[in-house]
Amino acid sequence: MGVPAETRIVGDDHHGMQLDEYLSLCWPEIAKGTLRRLVREAIVTVDGQPARPEQRLHRDQIVLLEEDWEELSVKRHKAAKIALEVLYQDEHLLAVQKPAGLPVEPSRWGEHPIHLGQALLAWAEGQRREDGTVAQRPRALHRLDLGTSGVLLYALDLEAERFYRQLFADQKVEKVYHALVIGEVRQEGSIDAPIEPAKADGSRMKVATKGGKSAQTDYRPLQRFRGYTLVEARPRTGRTHQIRVHLASIGHPLAVDPLYGGRERMLLSELKPGYRQKTGRPERPLIDRLTLHAAAVRLPAFQGGEIAVEAPYPKDLRILLSKMEKFRRAHPSRAD
Repeated sequence: MGVPAETRIVGDDHHGMQLDEYLSLCWPEIAKGTLRRLVREAIVTVDGQPARPEQRLHRDQIVLLEEDWEELSVKRHKAAKIALEVLYQDEHLLAVQKPAGLPVEPSRWGEHPIHLGQALLAWAEGQRREDGTVAQRPRALHRLDLGTSGVLLYALDLEAERFYRQLFADQKVEKVYHALVIGEVRQEGSIDAPIEPAKADGSRMKVATKGGKSAQTDYRPLQRFRGYTLVEARPRTGRTHQIRVHLASIGHPLAVDPLYGGRERMLLSELKPGYRQKTGRPERPLIDRLTLHAAAVRLPAFQGGEIAVEAPYPKDLRILLSKMEKFRRAHPSRAD
């Protein structure tokens, strides 16, 4: 007779691991907070006895998830076979390319049923071992806005998560963004302006007139076009919508960002002289999401040394910039 599906026997690789961490490897589709609750309610037992989430396990112990646990309305996240572009991976850290339009985590009201966490769950499920555990459970270390593409980092174990989260807290993670903004930026600069919610729900932020959280962003022009600039932005802090708010505050909002003064979309007809629309076909936008890309990340490695990860431009941004170069090239007399 085989081992019941909801029973796990602790192996050598997991000897000494905390129970809640072990459960996360056994059932990665269940939120860690939920698993801890099941332990506290004795729905999860160790060798038939109630346990604590932080309890250390020993080899050959039996961890049991009671048969009727699903009656407690425990939500399981579903894996999704979303094309996942891995930019970097080692034993402790995973970096992936976040597509624009895909949220990092489930949305509050369910308006985006598919999220990147489901793709990471599918990635983890693909590494499931014979003992029923997954080899690694990715834990998001930061977030990117829904409309932003680029590098996203995940820790692959608890110790690495603590290490890298502390690096973020200590501002030792160097993040580089590329943003296409409205207007011609001619000099580099630094914005030091606190940020606070403009709405009570935090869906829109603003530069604070009094109070707020400190925020610093360095920026420099990379390439100018007529009426637009590709800017490199380096946030020194990690506030919500920081780059978008800061660039808008100096009169250069993202080219596409209706929340902070940008447009809703960019069309080829607005860039190309003499553009002719095809009869009976509505014009498709070149881009209809934030013109913001997390281009690179540099940070100390868990086991020493340094890690540098770069994310190539996605197709929509590549096409937009190529059309800018072709039809909106800066006038030679104004190149400096």
